[in-house]
Amino acid sequence: MKTVGEKVECPHSLVPMRKAFNGTFIVAGGYDKEDGIKAIAEDRADLVAYGRWFLANPDLPKRFALNAPLNKYNRQTFYIPDPVVGYTDYPFLE
Repeated sequence: MKTVGEKVECPHSLVPMRKAFNGTFIVAGGYDKEDGIKAIAEDRADLVAYGRWFLANPDLPKRFALNAPLNKYNRQTFYIPDPVVGYTDYPFLE
């Protein structure tokens, strides 16, 4: 396992669980678009969750489809009581 910035690379760590589980297998945690596509293509997952990226990019499917740049998320605004800052102030594509 190696760390690249915030990202920890260990793409095959869930393979034993994937093989043992018979239901829909969802992975999450640090996946970007390319990692998610690769996980599905290599049958390491059925679905990929993009929590932080979806939070910062409320139009994430559109951005992925257009290969548009992503808004960076701000961890300091996660789990704060402010009803406006963090969860609702990220811009959509124009």
